This record gives sequence, structure tokens and C-alpha cells, in this order.
Amino acid sequence: MTAQPAEERAAFLAAGGMHPVIAERIAPRIDEAMGACILRPYRSAAQPVMAELGKGLEAAAARPGLAILPAEDHGVGTDGQNRRTAARAGAPVEVLAGLGHWWITEDPRRAASLLSSFWSSVP
Repeated sequence: MTAQPAEERAAFLAAGGMHPVIAERIAPRIDEAMGACILRPYRSAAQPVMAELGKGLEAAAARPGLAILPAEDHGVGTDGQNRRTAARAGAPVEVLAGLGHWWITEDPRRAASLLSSFWSSVP
């Protein structure tokens, strides 16, 4: 992805659901270091790493959390998997109908409202 011209990177991001204006701002700044930071966690999300990480999931309930499930993000597991994970972590679930992987750029007002509401509910 870093070998592409910025215009092609922006088009790729926008095609994946990122707001086009945000994609145009981000694309020129994507470099090898950013690519590694983004891809390393995704590539490590395989077995047995995920099973090991999951062993301590219940401990997350000690702190407030929120599971945000954009309904159109089909690359992050099934709805059932996500809900079971949220339940184990003690996190309430917010489903964002009509939004995908780039939900925070797709509907920034809705995202800000959701996050602000959650943060204000934390003692």
C-alpha cells in the first residue's frame, strides 16, 4: 500500500468506507512505519495468540468498557463472537447500524455522541 501514489491510497481507503475527505488527508501520510503499526496487530491476531489473549478477558471487567460493533464491518469476526467477547469482558454492546470499519469517519457526530455518552457514564 505504501508503494501506491497517495491518490490511489485515498481511493482505496474511501472504497473501504472511510470518508473521502479523511482518506485524502490520511493517504499522503501513510508510510512504512504506519503500515507496520497497523498491520502487525492484525497479523498477530491468529491462533494460538488469540486464545492466549482471551484467557485473561474476564479481567477486563474490572474497568469500564464499551464494545462498539459497526454492523457493516465484516472483517472482525461474527456478531456472536463479538457479543460473547463483550460479555466476557463485562462490556455493554453498541451496534452501529449502517456503519463499517471506518465508522468514526463515516458518521463523526454519531461516533462523538456515542463516545461522549459512554465516557460521561464512567464514574
